[in-house]
Amino acid sequence: MQHGTSAATQKDWTARVAAIEWYHTMDLGDGIRTQGVFDHSSIMAKYPIPERLDGLRVLDVATFDGYFAFEMERRGAKEVVALDVPCARSLDLPRSRRNRMSEEELDRPFGQGFSLAHERLQSKVQRVDMNVYDLSPERLGKFDVVHLGSLLLHLQNPIKALENLYDVTKDRAVIADCYSPKLPLRIMRYLGGQENCAWWSMSLGCLTQMIRDVGFSKVELKTKYAVVHRKSNRRIAHAGFLAHV
Repeated sequence: MQHGTSAATQKDWTARVAAIEWYHTMDLGDGIRTQGVFDHSSIMAKYPIPERLDGLRVLDVATFDGYFAFEMERRGAKEVVALDVPCARSLDLPRSRRNRMSEEELDRPFGQGFSLAHERLQSKVQRVDMNVYDLSPERLGKFDVVHLGSLLLHLQNPIKALENLYDVTKDRAVIADCYSPKLPLRIMRYLGGQENCAWWSMSLGCLTQMIRDVGFSKVELKTKYAVVHRKSNRRIAHAGFLAHV
């Protein structure tokens, strides 16, 4: 990937980046860096994504600003599809919270960060507006590698999402999600979705078993690590799995 800029437009790029509230911290080249809530650059080695993806078709689920999608393109993937919902209306919001939101708030489009980064990096990644509940091989085909990051806790039905993930995986899936070190065995704690649209807190055993139960023949826990929330400095426990069809 390249990045398109010149001395004449550097100030414009900086202003455009500053106008967006970023989820991912990304280096867009020539000193332009997004101030995302999460910076994955120092922990990328913890994600069991192959170093090279040459010739492979790859799917990034819940792409948001596209950090992982662009990274997989950089690693040589032949085709990268980046999946996410188009607006807040498509989120698993509690009904009480949804009822408090205006139509404008519900329909405000997501993806401004992705679009800017896509332009800046001169990327060929294809973004698809689609809910993970609608993901199927009939709609998008199958992928050699599928990546899912930090999504399951935000879903009312994480099992359905994992089933759909399995259905579009040709070879392997990289699943990196939150877990609670305080919960034992295969325990899932209900949170209700009111704060940050988080519905569940899952034990490591629960998360592992859920991935197994949807059909993956081999599920390997590769890494355990913490993702730091920049604004609160909170460390969020994550587990990285490699799941084979």
